[in-house]
Amino acid sequence: MTAYFKDDHSEEVTGWTIAEPQTLKDAEISVVTITYEKASTQCEVQCTTGLIQSIIAEYDGETTAGTQISDTNPGIHVYAIRDGSKTPVESGWRVANPSVLEKEKITTVNIEYEGFSCTLSIQCTTREIMRLTASYKGSTEEGTVIATGCKDLTVTAKYADRTSEQVDKWTLAESVTLEPKQRYILEIHYEDSVCTLEVACTTPTPEEFKAGCISASYSSLYRNPGKYTGTNVAVEGTIAEIRPGTDGSTEVFIEMSGDFLGLTSGMLCATYTKTLHGQLPPEGVPVKIYGMYREVSARMMDGSDGSSMTMPVMNAEYVDKR
Repeated sequence: MTAYFKDDHSEEVTGWTIAEPQTLKDAEISVVTITYEKASTQCEVQCTTGLIQSIIAEYDGETTAGTQISDTNPGIHVYAIRDGSKTPVESGWRVANPSVLEKEKITTVNIEYEGFSCTLSIQCTTREIMRLTASYKGSTEEGTVIATGCKDLTVTAKYADRTSEQVDKWTLAESVTLEPKQRYILEIHYEDSVCTLEVACTTPTPEEFKAGCISASYSSLYRNPGKYTGTNVAVEGTIAEIRPGTDGSTEVFIEMSGDFLGLTSGMLCATYTKTLHGQLPPEGVPVKIYGMYREVSARMMDGSDGSSMTMPVMNAEYVDKR
């Protein structure tokens, strides 16, 4: 306590009193009245317990390019340091210089709260793509659909640091459905990079398919199945019966004529599951059917007595009236 006298001198004194003693409370200011002889004054005392000494910020949010670092980003967490420990600051803080994360760069922002400030640095995890490549290992047959998310299409990003990785979340500018003998340029997008990939349909045109089929007689198919299995053949005969197969296919039974002597005629079963090119005529109409020869096996016709008949079996791709 210092006393100031009328003759302009001052000195430290003792014997002063506090009329109403106070107990300091966390972070509060207490005011006491001090009296010495007939003079008195008030003194304010700030309790330093619980006072904010500094603030810090941490980040656990999105780190990809284009992420906004601002007051509304839920990944920013601000803490007040009091008495050596940190407590969360739920509101009232702000990002003084909002920013946007850029590829491969470290972004630093300033956080402010009640006169205190701190910096927060965030490393963007999006790398700079130098090149995008793609490959396709799926079916190239007619009717195949290639669209965004196709599992047979692999996209690889090559980065500035000379590393590379397969990426997902790519998109196709336009999906395609393959048609015979057509070539397609796929445009593939990933982040801000793009590449193209050429895919050609390997399904021949109807004319090419038919021209590549081997004409075969009933006798040849029945007696030498190993010679024709897996080969595209063309057979002629009359439709004897059309019926649904047990495996979801359609079975067309063709009565084939014999050789030039009229011998060794018999029944053939041609099956198709999804698409048969050409209009299938009704029973009793002569036709020529093209497709891959499969085997000799037992088939049962509706008009049979319940017993099966062994006959050549082929896939039906195209049908023409004779």
